[in-house]
Amino acid sequence: MTNKVEFEFIGMEIFGNRHVLAKLFTDNDQRNTTEQLEKFNIPESEYKKYTTEIIGLFGEALYKNQEEVYESVRQWAKNAANLTIKHGVTLTQSLRVISLFRLIIWELFTEELEQNRIECNTLVQITERYDKLIDSVFRIIGEVHENNNLMRVKSFSAELEILSVPVVPITQGVAVLPLIGTIDLERSKMIMQVSLNESIRLKLQHFILDFSKVTVIDNVVANSLFQIIKTLKLIGVDTIITGIRPAIAETITRIGFDFNITKFYSSLERALSDLGFKQVAAI
Repeated sequence: MTNKVEFEFIGMEIFGNRHVLAKLFTDNDQRNTTEQLEKFNIPESEYKKYTTEIIGLFGEALYKNQEEVYESVRQWAKNAANLTIKHGVTLTQSLRVISLFRLIIWELFTEELEQNRIECNTLVQITERYDKLIDSVFRIIGEVHENNNLMRVKSFSAELEILSVPVVPITQGVAVLPLIGTIDLERSKMIMQVSLNESIRLKLQHFILDFSKVTVIDNVVANSLFQIIKTLKLIGVDTIITGIRPAIAETITRIGFDFNITKFYSSLERALSDLGFKQVAAI
């Protein structure tokens, strides 16, 4: 038999027996497959479907157009990766299961060698082709998991940024935003967004920005932050600034801030007192 004929013979045998091989794959090592899948609630029928598809593609890789098969394998890997992500299977666990395909295919080749239906040279070439396919699957599944992890990190970061801008309602129409720590340009944008959203949601008349826990801001951030005052004024919200430190006062003076568009207080307590709140003595 020529290599081409042997490739086609083996490929069609794999494709024709893909359902049997898929079952063999699942039954061969239940500890690494079935039990793990049950733990993560992957439906058995869905798992067998994906297993059957990839084994069929391994068969087609030996006698069909290589680029078309590789594209199908790439798409399969993306879908399989999304399936594992959906059901909480880690990247390590996913790759461990994929590596078992080498064992199943090798068992089939061993049988063919024993019956002298393929030559050793052909087996080497087939193995090289399958190694490239499986390496491609490894790479794509890794990329999908990595991208998913990056998206989760960005989502968590966004949630943390929102939590770092806590608008506290004082009474109907009045709320305070206590600013704490370092304020960079990205955080100042988040402050702008949260201030607008919460002012509208809470139907505020007075919005207090408390800077008592902020030691310094640069010119760019100062400009960005004090744009909040102008924007809120457009929607009918009066902004009050409290707790400005000397270094920050110097910065906002340097950028030419119009002090007439808002009120400044040395402390949050003084601002609240001016709005009619009285301190209740502790009992």
